[in-house]
Amino acid sequence: MGNEMLIVTRYRFKGDQSPDSVKALLAVFAERGAAPGEIAHYVLADGRGGFTISEGDSIQDAYEDSLHYAQWMDFEMTPIQTIDDAMATIAKVYG
Repeated sequence: MGNEMLIVTRYRFKGDQSPDSVKALLAVFAERGAAPGEIAHYVLADGRGGFTISEGDSIQDAYEDSLHYAQWMDFEMTPIQTIDDAMATIAKVYG
């Protein structure tokens, strides 16, 4: 995986979900497309939000992308790593 960082972003819709507001959100999404470095995008079955997994050199791309959607969504971003990448550190600490 190199020096790329993985980020899981949880988003929840907030505020006005009127047809006009959702149309405006979809217009921004249509213009911007997938987030930079996006690997996967899942929506919650309850329709209240979803998760993305992305990779990049820093959290800046994810942060910038979230600013474009801040009026419609709340975001929680968490740096993550694969278990394969984590095993060396786990073994070092607990080994």
